[in-house]
Amino acid sequence: MDPLSTITSLCSLAVTIITWIDQMRDKKETFVEIGKTVSTIHAILLSFQNNTKNIELEPALLNAFVGLGDILSRTREHISAYKKSRRSASIDTFLDFLVPARVSQQLIRDEEQLSHQLTIILFSFSSYSFIREHLPEKKADLLTFRAIRNEDVFEFWRDYLGTKVLYARSDRFLDALRYRFGNRLNDAARRRLFLRLDEFRIGGVAASTLERFVGDGSLDQAVEDFESFEASSPLHEPLATDARLPLLIWVDDKPENNVAEVQFAKQAGVRVIEFASTALLKAWIEQNEDFLRENDNADSIRFISDTARFETEGQRNGPTDSAYFNLTAGENIARYLRGHLYRAPLLIFCGGGIIFTHYVKSYEATGSTCRSAVVRDYIMALSQRRGDDEGWQGYNVSEDSTAVFQ
Repeated sequence: MDPLSTITSLCSLAVTIITWIDQMRDKKETFVEIGKTVSTIHAILLSFQNNTKNIELEPALLNAFVGLGDILSRTREHISAYKKSRRSASIDTFLDFLVPARVSQQLIRDEEQLSHQLTIILFSFSSYSFIREHLPEKKADLLTFRAIRNEDVFEFWRDYLGTKVLYARSDRFLDALRYRFGNRLNDAARRRLFLRLDEFRIGGVAASTLERFVGDGSLDQAVEDFESFEASSPLHEPLATDARLPLLIWVDDKPENNVAEVQFAKQAGVRVIEFASTALLKAWIEQNEDFLRENDNADSIRFISDTARFETEGQRNGPTDSAYFNLTAGENIARYLRGHLYRAPLLIFCGGGIIFTHYVKSYEATGSTCRSAVVRDYIMALSQRRGDDEGWQGYNVSEDSTAVFQ
């Protein structure tokens, strides 16, 4: 793990959050507190970024920094979703749109986790050397590690990953799951659980992330619930009488590029909902989870996304709107859907970025194309309430490799 690249990435995340909050006209207390916490974190990160050649980071401190990645990424998405939810009315009379209060609750949890992680960083930063000098090694590690508050998660992490580790790389974490749960979690289920926990493709799992997944309950129960849901059979009968179906959910920061295809879908009787950002899509999915779970079939609901996009806190229609270019937007959605056990198909539709979409081969019911004909075939199958078309799956599919529906 390269400390400089890790800290640089975290600085960029922190700057984005600070900039968005600074541009808010009316700041709620939660945003003020998030701004203060992230500013403090950024100041600490910046001091290390400017002196990485002269400072050798202790593993515990580096792990504490890496654990920030998931929390900062999640906070950035929630801020974006909150601001857009306040600007947008319901986009569909049949489906619930975003309620700002719901996103506000998520931001309150974000602020608590950021403050908690800052405490870990400050402890590791200012006290690590003192503790190493005055306490036995195992006890010093335990003090840093004891930031985990869920006793079940604490015991799992201590027994299978060790008290020196606050951030576990993918192979090590998957091994720990295999040793702990054995045949209760097969390889596919372990991988999907990892996708759920490493939603932002950091490359591993922080102890705080696992604790958030488990909540106040037991690790065994959380894993059992995940495994039983993962193993359950999806519905196969389309709900033909539901006016909300068939539904196409399209994510692209430049919807003007898809006007022809969207019009094609609507003329074919497909309801289309469009989003301009990953954050807004995820927030909407969480708010409409019951409906989406009930109709999570290829013949009822499908997704289309570009592979890279500008993620903004606004609608990119003003000079003060801030944006960052998300090169992994398409894969972020794939990880989110499969990690949360959604089976609905996902097609990545893009132009020159197609060469960067090899990741689709790692996810079930996922494909990529730059061909409008493939997109229309994909839409037509949804219109006909079919779930048996597979020609669009895979990397860079052309019209020659997928059946055309008349």
